[in-house]
Amino acid sequence: MDESAKRELVFLVADKGMEAMIGTFLGRDDFHHRLGCARFAFNPKTDIKRAGGHDPGLVKREAAVINQWRREYRRAIVVVDNAYDGSPGPDRIRELIAAQLDGVWEQFEVICIDPELENWFWVGSQDDVKRALVWNPKHEDRAPREVLEAAGLWDPRADKPRDPKHAVEWLRNQGYTRAPADNGIFVRLARNLRSVRRCTDASFRQLTATLTEWFPAQGATAAGKYGTHPIEQTESKL
Repeated sequence: MDESAKRELVFLVADKGMEAMIGTFLGRDDFHHRLGCARFAFNPKTDIKRAGGHDPGLVKREAAVINQWRREYRRAIVVVDNAYDGSPGPDRIRELIAAQLDGVWEQFEVICIDPELENWFWVGSQDDVKRALVWNPKHEDRAPREVLEAAGLWDPRADKPRDPKHAVEWLRNQGYTRAPADNGIFVRLARNLRSVRRCTDASFRQLTATLTEWFPAQGATAAGKYGTHPIEQTESKL
């Protein structure tokens, strides 16, 4: 296929949660404004592929399945969690997956979320998180963060809960959320998230930096490794 006829970007993700969150966010009309990049064509129904073996299989060998779409796409991003039994750690995960793509793609990126996708869930304001959780305050005037701090699950000095996934599960078990145990929380957050400025997660910053490099917005400039200025510049105009 002629290079000019190819689609811009394909994702390979490890699970349904990643598929739901990334697909929903990039399916928004304003995703480029929120990320600080130029708009590019993206179809959540076709431009995200889900691996069959989840994180371990993807790291060991299955990331190479994305190579079959090289003739249809210009660029590729693989997203995987670090939190699984036998994980060799984020740096080694990136190396192992990159080795499966190197020599096939001219432009690709490997994103390893440490520890797992729920680390991205806590990027928004408490109001965004409440909507995503279908928050049930139990006759209390407290936000999710305040509840988790009181339970010893969130250090007041930290940006996120100590164990992001356990924090969501604990809130559900304690009756603070009406959301079922499915990927709907990621869909609701991605659909309604007003800003990504608060996200300090390195893997999320890596993703946004990659997209702003590949699809630079007019007048935007990168700011160091996983820079944040393109996002701040774009959102300040909204």
